[in-house]
Amino acid sequence: MNKANPVFEIVKWKSKPGVTDDEMITAINAMAADLKNLSGFLHQTLYKSLDGEWLDIYYWANEKNAHDSNHSMANKESFKNLIELIAPDTVSIEVIHQLQTSGKPLFNQ
Repeated sequence: MNKANPVFEIVKWKSKPGVTDDEMITAINAMAADLKNLSGFLHQTLYKSLDGEWLDIYYWANEKNAHDSNHSMANKESFKNLIELIAPDTVSIEVIHQLQTSGKPLFNQ
C-alpha cells in the first residue's frame, strides 16, 4: 500500500423523521467549515440514496488524521448540531485505504 494515497472515511446514516434535506446540508456545510481547520483534511462530499440513506465521504491525508478528527470534532457546535438531525442507530463509519486510481482526484475549491 502506498502511504502517500489518501484514505476515505465513509459515514452513513439516516436522518430523524421530519429533517429536511436543506437542514442536513446546512449542518454538513457548517461542520465542513470546521473540518477545513484540521490537519490532513482534504475534501468532503455528501450523497443521499433514494431510500433516504446519507453517505458522507471525507478525504484525509492519512488514517491517523481521519481518526484524530473524531476527537477534534466531538465538542464542536457544528458537530453537535449535526448529531441532533441523525437517527443514532443508523450510523456506520468506515475508514478505507485507496489501492488503485485511474488518475489524481481533482477537488473543486
